Amino acid sequence: MGRRAWRILAAGAIACTAAGALAAPPATGGAASPDRHCRPDATLLDLPSRAEPEWYGLYVGDKKVGWLKTSAGLETRGGKSVRVGREEMLVEARVGERVVRRQVTEERVYEPGRRGRLLTMYTEFTGDGGDRSLRVTCTPTTCKAEITADDGRRTTEFPHPGETAEQGEAARLAARTCKPVSGAQLQSDDLRVKRMTSRYAGRTRVGGAGVEVPVSIVEEKEDGDRVAPKVLVSDDGRILETRVGDGMVIRLEPAETARRLDVVDLFTTLRVPLPAPLPREVPMSITFALQGLPRGFDLDDPRQRAVPGAGGETLLTVTAREFPGPDVPRGKPAPRGDADQSTTIEIDWEHPAIRDLSAAVAGSTTGAWATARKLSRAVHDRLDKVYGQSRDRASEILKQGKGDCTEHTRLFVALCRAAGIRAREVKGLVFANYGQGGPGLYWHAWAEVQVGADWIAVDPTFGQDVADATHIALGRGARQDAIALVGSLRVSRAEPRKP
Repeated sequence: MGRRAWRILAAGAIACTAAGALAAPPATGGAASPDRHCRPDATLLDLPSRAEPEWYGLYVGDKKVGWLKTSAGLETRGGKSVRVGREEMLVEARVGERVVRRQVTEERVYEPGRRGRLLTMYTEFTGDGGDRSLRVTCTPTTCKAEITADDGRRTTEFPHPGETAEQGEAARLAARTCKPVSGAQLQSDDLRVKRMTSRYAGRTRVGGAGVEVPVSIVEEKEDGDRVAPKVLVSDDGRILETRVGDGMVIRLEPAETARRLDVVDLFTTLRVPLPAPLPREVPMSITFALQGLPRGFDLDDPRQRAVPGAGGETLLTVTAREFPGPDVPRGKPAPRGDADQSTTIEIDWEHPAIRDLSAAVAGSTTGAWATARKLSRAVHDRLDKVYGQSRDRASEILKQGKGDCTEHTRLFVALCRAAGIRAREVKGLVFANYGQGGPGLYWHAWAEVQVGADWIAVDPTFGQDVADATHIALGRGARQDAIALVGSLRVSRAEPRKP
């Protein structure tokens, strides 16, 4: 439950902004012995029914930006018993001068017994990001996905992901058995199959209205994630909270409370303050003294170098240099290539409009770097700079003709892949001084392209062939776990110098 909610929250509301802080998760200890509540032999069939909807408030910092409604239980369809899980979520926040609003409704149907496999999935996306639907129907070995949007309908087939009903109740099952629950889960926004593990991590106590009760802590983690959301599960099977880092929480609430939202201006108030403005020249090297940056998020590579500092700080040095060459020929497009080449629901570079524009801009240019520069400049010049005008798919972005950093980056990546250039999205922080509270680092998206053995950071939003050294990369590709750092990062100093 929490994983899908915070992925959509991250993508729909804070792609190019920042966020504040929450209290840390409660400490463990002082609770009843695990032997008194663990049932190692329990199965999905032993969990309490969730036929009545449960409502949750979605918070960034101390502000509520949305709600989530979930339910699950056995139903009869076509004379057969099936297990049905439902989720509905709404996210709303102000980004600049515009209110961003996204709603997602999803239903997953499984076979009714233990290890019941996924039979169907239906998801509707409406509002910011574009309206579209996804219908997946599965046999024991394969699944067929039908994607419907404004520009028509298309289908794709893929092997059955192996998802079972346990994945819809993984946190509850891990809390009941005190054992890890692992399995595959099909991601509805991009049809990516992820391997998830929900791990029992001990007990704590939570209180309210003068009453304190013991709860289980479950960590939900996708393979490769650097931080795990923490889920608090009561002994009666209710999920009370899901905490994502220090800045986001999904909290069980009465329906009328969950539906009351705050007015949140993410763009202007949710940022990481800086002690002084930073230069944008290239070449340039900047060393940031960062608090709250766990190992793994520093992305130690030729552009970024991290070393431990005093008092738990990380000294992260970002160096931006012009690409020295030599250029190399671009390759051939690979629709079924790896994660940096393939076409996806969002990076739909096989769309005729994307391929046509890529070919027209590239022209007779054969070098990968020379072509990438031309494509970046074309995106920068073509898209109007408008915050909060989000579209998920590159083809929709091209048609809309405007957007913020997410739209510029996604369209650029799609055009590069259509031209045979390996490219990926990057998520992180960038310097800006908008005159609202002083200089700061804001959540931002840009891209990297591969030229020979080198990955080069490119920012089509800012029109930078080489992204300047104020760009701090925290994550790449489809992963969203960098959002767990919202509210926890602090910069005590930033020291620029010529490399």
